[in-house]
Amino acid sequence: MRRLGVHRLTGVISTLEAWLGGSGEAQDLAEGSGLNKGLAAVFLSTLSPNNLSASLFKMESVLQGAGRGCEEVATRCSALLEGKQEPEAHGSARLALRLTRALACLLAQPQSPHGLELYLQAFQEDQAEAVRLVKCRQGQHLPRIVDAFLQQLSLRSPDNITETGQDGGLKESGVSARVASEYLHFLVAIAPDDTHVQELQAAALFQAGRKAGLLVGRAAAHFSAGGRAVESCRDLGEAFGTHPAAARLRFQEMFSDRGAGASARAQLRQQAERGLCGYREAVLGRPDLRSSRGVELLDPVIAGLRALCHLEPGGGGRELRVRLADCLLLRGESKEALSICSQLAAASPTQQSYQNTVQVLRGFARLLSDDQQGALEDFQAVIEHSAPHPSSCVRALCGRGLLRLLGDAHYLAALDYLTASRLQPQEAALTVRCLVPWNQRGLLCTVLLEQGRAMLEGPGGPTTSPQQQSDQLGSRQLGHDRCSSPKEGGEAENEITPGAASSAATSAPQRGRLRPVFGLRGHCIDLLWVGQWRSHWSGPSSDTLEWNVLGFTLSLSLSLSLSPHAQLLKKLTQCGDTSCLLPLLAVAEPTDRALLQENCHTAATRVLESRGGEGCVREAVAYLSIAIIASGGMAVDSLMARARCYALLGQRRTAIFDFSAILREHAEHVAALCGRGFTYLTLQQQKECTQDIVAALQVDAAAVTQDVLSLKEAARKLVCDWLHQHCRAGLSEITAANPVPCGEELLSEAFLIGGALMKVDSRNPRWHILYVDTLLAKGAMKPATAHLRQVFGQEPREAEPRAMWRRNPAGAARGLSQIAQTEPSSLNFLLSLLSPAHRKHLAQAAAQEAGSVSEHGQWEPVLALLTVAVRAAGEGKPRYLRQRAACLARLGLHERAVSDLDRVVQSHSGVGEDPRAWAEDLCRRGHSLLLCSREEPGLEDFAQALDLHQAQALACVEAGLGRPRVAECFLQGALRRFGERQLGEAWRLSEYGLRVEDSHVELRRLRARIKRDATGSCIVN
Repeated sequence: MRRLGVHRLTGVISTLEAWLGGSGEAQDLAEGSGLNKGLAAVFLSTLSPNNLSASLFKMESVLQGAGRGCEEVATRCSALLEGKQEPEAHGSARLALRLTRALACLLAQPQSPHGLELYLQAFQEDQAEAVRLVKCRQGQHLPRIVDAFLQQLSLRSPDNITETGQDGGLKESGVSARVASEYLHFLVAIAPDDTHVQELQAAALFQAGRKAGLLVGRAAAHFSAGGRAVESCRDLGEAFGTHPAAARLRFQEMFSDRGAGASARAQLRQQAERGLCGYREAVLGRPDLRSSRGVELLDPVIAGLRALCHLEPGGGGRELRVRLADCLLLRGESKEALSICSQLAAASPTQQSYQNTVQVLRGFARLLSDDQQGALEDFQAVIEHSAPHPSSCVRALCGRGLLRLLGDAHYLAALDYLTASRLQPQEAALTVRCLVPWNQRGLLCTVLLEQGRAMLEGPGGPTTSPQQQSDQLGSRQLGHDRCSSPKEGGEAENEITPGAASSAATSAPQRGRLRPVFGLRGHCIDLLWVGQWRSHWSGPSSDTLEWNVLGFTLSLSLSLSLSPHAQLLKKLTQCGDTSCLLPLLAVAEPTDRALLQENCHTAATRVLESRGGEGCVREAVAYLSIAIIASGGMAVDSLMARARCYALLGQRRTAIFDFSAILREHAEHVAALCGRGFTYLTLQQQKECTQDIVAALQVDAAAVTQDVLSLKEAARKLVCDWLHQHCRAGLSEITAANPVPCGEELLSEAFLIGGALMKVDSRNPRWHILYVDTLLAKGAMKPATAHLRQVFGQEPREAEPRAMWRRNPAGAARGLSQIAQTEPSSLNFLLSLLSPAHRKHLAQAAAQEAGSVSEHGQWEPVLALLTVAVRAAGEGKPRYLRQRAACLARLGLHERAVSDLDRVVQSHSGVGEDPRAWAEDLCRRGHSLLLCSREEPGLEDFAQALDLHQAQALACVEAGLGRPRVAECFLQGALRRFGERQLGEAWRLSEYGLRVEDSHVELRRLRARIKRDATGSCIVN
């Protein structure tokens, strides 16, 4: 066996594991051949020592004994689960180990609840798989497992199932209500047909309904007394949580007079709002950032909202379910909140209210469920919405900031929280304290403090290394967002932690000490401080003021033509915050702004020409950003240069933003169109890339061709392929929607792209064929012939293609069949060049040629010819579809045959149809369905054919699979239905089987057995 090789030996081991696990085709084969599982386990452990499936089977075999060795099995399972022994278990095997350990503990100590608790833990991990494994691998122990649970509940007899307390509540004997509910859930899952379990379930439902009715009655009494809304709403919430159906019926009885029901629902809403407000106050008053104190206040709110959902028609309105999802998320029930939000997000476009709120709630639910990519998509959708909801936008910024924090993008995370705190500080603080996991809030606070400190110290501070300085400078220069001042880092941290120290504000004496620096213009500092900066920042730090003064000094030096402006400009780019220029430039002269723009652009060009690596590119970005700010965002050359720098740095989305800024004002800017298109190329966004390059071609094809030629070979090839696909798709759409010859205005884009492709690479035959196809669509046959002769060195056999269809249609069909095999996408285009009459004639010729070729048994060429016939005649012609389906069946391609026969059967309208043809088509489809292992629809087709025309159906059966085989299929289908206790369906299938072969003994026996089983409850006709 070991000489088989690794691949084949792995297949043998997988088959043995599937057999021992009780699943797969190997299990069915083993049961039919009577093979010994024990021998297989020994063989498997010999082939693969320490194989987990073999070990599991051996341990299960030990447990089948008289209780000996159970403790050893439990110890072995625990060691495997804890990773102390090899091999390590995963997935279903791990769950099987947990269930085996639970069974071993139960058998070792039947009176102890430890084994039952292990069962419940495994059940909670994966309920469906746990139930399957218990029934499959522990079926013989199932009665003992059920008895153990029932004994722990002390509910073996109906007399002591439950006890009712004085308040009508349910008291379980021996265990708590929660554990009893879990026990019952597990018992119903593994033994739904057990009489004792059914009695237990019925008693629990009865008591739950009784308790719910009593609670609703007490709520009605509180409501009638007045002034006891809290007690009334609490009882209603508990009642609907216990038994919703009984509570709703009782509510309709007790609150039916004079609008009492509406008043009760209004009270539930009011109490829910008050509870939520109380929760928010408790959250903001938490002394510890990591504390979760106060979440219990949400329990009555959630219970009240759930009660409202049960009382409202249709499960509650959209607003109510959004509020419920919000509270569930705050409580930590992320899975249920995700389920509700997914349902709300999937609603029809006419019911898309509260969409931003739903998306941000779903984002946090996904984040808490470890779906970070889905969470980021939801947060980004809210942030990028054209009119975002403010609170939802704040939450989305906090969520995206948390994801950036987890991805080590600390500066960008800080920017998100700064932006959120500027929009709604209290909502941002609530989001952090409620929706950010408790074990990540401390990290978030620490990162905000570090980023605020880094902003204050600036590049080159005493606590930063050169590498850290470079990283901080790059992140500030290249971030998508800009923070206005270092103080805002402290503000955001203060909103999250109210006790944190705030940044120091600059006093008037500090500003006064700066006046002598500027001589006669020193008074401008106070003017700018009062008129601009004070409105921009509530209290800048001393370092911030230094940066502002630096910007002001630069403005003065430029306006006075002073020499130190280059050094000041470099210092300003190094400080990392160019926002101080905004208030200065707002009052600057146009000449000063133009001079600043020119100097910055020149400095950036000089830095880029030095070719100093990534650091120089980042420095150039800073200079260009100042130039763009000075120009009011209209400096096209600076925007182009900065976009290219961003692309070099890998920030492609930011580069696209700059290219788009140019194109908003200059829609036909060829360089911007090409730049954005090539950036989309690096992002693998085919549609956007193709659109931009086509738009540039329409403006200046020669320049675009040169730009494409300047790309690397791989990128150039990909661009050409995308342009070819775009042009080919457009050409097909044009010829499908318009008669040939088409107008030149419709084909102008195709000619433009084809010409550009031939200039880029004249040796590629695909571009020339595309150009020739465009000429054919235009109806220019002579130029198409001349181009073919010029490029390929020979003239086509027929100068006029249409003459070929008339003179030699069979030869045309053979030629097109070769195209159908090698390049199917071109077939439809070539057929669209023919008139309907020519296509009909071609379809007939292709079908005749297929008949001639089929006489020699060459079915693959026949299939290609019939494909030409189907395409030429149209997909809805049943004649050629029938022929192609028969050819596909000959080749064993039954799935494709079924696809063709589906369209044939759909063509039968039922009015005036020949039942013989209809029955024959159904039998053909049923034949193919049975051969591709789709028995149920195949049997239905045969049954329908027998009802339509029995004689024709039986003739088709005899010519195909034969009567014995079809009757056997009906027998197997009837046996499956009989096993599922669907006696009527089993009777129907057995009747059809006997109509196929009336002497089938097994079918007769089965029909008699069904009749015996059914006579007790109904009469089968």
